[in-house]
Amino acid sequence: DLDGMGARGEGDSNRRSAGKNDDKNEDGRGADDGEGDEVDPTPPGAPRSSISELITWMLSERGGDAGTQHSAAAQMNDSPPATLEFVPGTLSLSHAQTLSHCHADPRVYGKHVQGRRGDGSAVPVSFSEKHRLAYVMLPKSGSSTARHMLKDKFHAREGSKPLKKNFFERGERMDGWEVVSFVRDPLSRFFSQYDEAYVRTAPWQKGENIFYANPDIKGRNIPHPFPYLFENIHTYQDYEDVFCPTSTRKSRKECIFRQSKENGTLASRFERFVREYDGRDPFDVHLTLQVPMMSSTDGAPLHMTQIYNTTDSEGGWGRIASQFLGGKDALGKGGLKVIAGRSYPRRFDSGLVSEGTRRRICELTLLDYCCLNLPLP
Repeated sequence: DLDGMGARGEGDSNRRSAGKNDDKNEDGRGADDGEGDEVDPTPPGAPRSSISELITWMLSERGGDAGTQHSAAAQMNDSPPATLEFVPGTLSLSHAQTLSHCHADPRVYGKHVQGRRGDGSAVPVSFSEKHRLAYVMLPKSGSSTARHMLKDKFHAREGSKPLKKNFFERGERMDGWEVVSFVRDPLSRFFSQYDEAYVRTAPWQKGENIFYANPDIKGRNIPHPFPYLFENIHTYQDYEDVFCPTSTRKSRKECIFRQSKENGTLASRFERFVREYDGRDPFDVHLTLQVPMMSSTDGAPLHMTQIYNTTDSEGGWGRIASQFLGGKDALGKGGLKVIAGRSYPRRFDSGLVSEGTRRRICELTLLDYCCLNLPLP
């Protein structure tokens, strides 16, 4: 969390010392129990940097060139070591319970709080007045399926609701309401996030693409922050020729739902992006982290009753149906119908992505792993 889950100094959720290996985790096990290979214990009396000190370092002048080719990756390698208070995924807490203890420092994650979250008093949601149920949408975390299910089975509509904790107190406006969402493994999600953001900000995309070079508007075009991603790829046909080479197809129709046949061009550009991206300024909403999207602009978590995992979407919706519709059968004969917001295969070959790049992604998304208690790959 970088500022929560025991890293707040006097945090009420975790008062154990980061420097004592014999302290107990929240599930009652010792810090070394079953995790001996995960922890590099610091000798007694050796200097130790706290997570708060890491934040201070990130906000210092040394962070002035973050996001440039000079070096997000080098910055992370040079950053002071910060001992995790716990191994993500090991707490005996649910996703929602863990989130409630977290604080997404707006000085670091402020640009990830998108979608009109504001102070939490009017958050966009899909909601059912009848069932007193609201769903918070998170990009690339099963949101298309969720919105379909809510509209089709719960007669929900789109709107806004106050999700600050005080609105859920007895007698207040949201008393008795349930607020749910679905989250996804951050590494897998990052692959999908990038693919989505790539296409939405490509030079051939008009519409809401702020980087589209409109020839009719002189001097107002915004350059893409990572222009090399589209080097020699100026049209969708150019892009298609990379992930679906002419030598591997009889017609372009074959390319729509076929697995990528790219030669590493797209994967290498993805890897360069991961090295240079500082994780603080997503150039598209689909690159946002999950925790800030469930937080208000001051970093405080929204009131979330239950957070399910997309690895078991069917089970999650079954439990929601049992609670609000009287049983899983209420979902209909077909049960859960997965609506793929992006139904075509990934365009870059993730199989070509190195272990080092995957580790870097886990570092960039560590807030989600920690604040949602998701196990690291």
